[in-house]
Amino acid sequence: MVGEAGFGFAAASTWWLLAESAENMVVVGGDGRERVGWFEGGGPSNLRCRRRKSNPSPPAILPNELITDILSRLGVKYLKQMKCVSKSRNTLISDPIFIKMHLNRSSLNPQFSLIAANNNDHSFVRFPVNQLWENRRINIPHDPYYQLNDKNCNEIVGSCNGLVCLVGYSLNEITRYRFEYCKFTFGYDNSTQTYKVVSLRSVTDCTISETNVKVFSLGDNVWRTIHGFPAASLQLDFGYEYDGVHLSCTINWLSVQDVFGRDDAVEQHVIISLDLSTDTFTQMMPPENYDNRGCISPNICVLMDSLCFSYDKGTEFFIWQMTQFGDEKSWSQFLKLRYCNVGIYYELGHPRVTPLHLSEDGDTLLLANDQQDNAILYDRRNNRAKKTRINKKICWFSIRDYVESLVPIC
Repeated sequence: MVGEAGFGFAAASTWWLLAESAENMVVVGGDGRERVGWFEGGGPSNLRCRRRKSNPSPPAILPNELITDILSRLGVKYLKQMKCVSKSRNTLISDPIFIKMHLNRSSLNPQFSLIAANNNDHSFVRFPVNQLWENRRINIPHDPYYQLNDKNCNEIVGSCNGLVCLVGYSLNEITRYRFEYCKFTFGYDNSTQTYKVVSLRSVTDCTISETNVKVFSLGDNVWRTIHGFPAASLQLDFGYEYDGVHLSCTINWLSVQDVFGRDDAVEQHVIISLDLSTDTFTQMMPPENYDNRGCISPNICVLMDSLCFSYDKGTEFFIWQMTQFGDEKSWSQFLKLRYCNVGIYYELGHPRVTPLHLSEDGDTLLLANDQQDNAILYDRRNNRAKKTRINKKICWFSIRDYVESLVPIC
């Protein structure tokens, strides 16, 4: 079965189609040797290598560079099977240089991942982002291989370089006067090439409110406490608005702090950033134009590798983009839209809108809202919106970016 780019996996288990041209196909057999020919009448079992009668030529041999380039375009499932073809293929596909090349190519075809629930069954599912941009009907299959019932995990914490972190919660510790809540974020430390899970735990009672931060590094399996969290109170119990986001070797949260003036205390939003390489915290202020007294549902997210700050004000929705990460002066207004232009009606109640993904050309924005089961595809250039088409109800607020990769856990 040939893919759109001319690369794919042949139907038979012992034959692999590597490339095709107008005249022939290159096929790898079970012995690991490449052959040139084409399929006739039913597939690889009838492969015949034809030669010109007048001028027979020796079998073509593909250079290693071309084979590597072709293989780097295949999916992980097929590459895992290809490792069983020969020792040379196993060595190539396991090579860190090849794994990085494959990851870079996979990043050009991003996917979404989410947990789909059917009664008491929870499954991990993913689908290509381009299906949403083309607004094709998406059918999420039921695959027993991805069921999570026996893993006690029903939430995606995050995804980095193709690795997906799942978490399962037990009941939060609640007493008469004390409430504890915990959230997790998944990130990557470029300096040590280590994947890390960050735990943010909020403890509140009638007299104090504090936040504790711990970091778990894959490889040494040790939880370390990180001291010096600058916010006295991080509102973890407000849903997805206060989830941490991973960007450029940092984990970022939106927090609320009390600023004491002459008369009384005023709540002020601040972005807290944890550097995974140094275990240090920094604070960043939202855009200067943001006034939390007249704005609702503030949120931070990552769009096209940039930190973004969103909120709504009356019947309008705003997104600001930090063009230089860490520089508070680099905030730039990215989007301003009226709810009526995207089919959201303020009269039905205050909407909760969250940006999920931005197309590569920056023209189409995927938005989730709590008034509808479908997400919204907003065309910024033409100021038009349309609903996504999917075969079942899903929680769009829990969706995460995902790419296929061969990256090992540690």
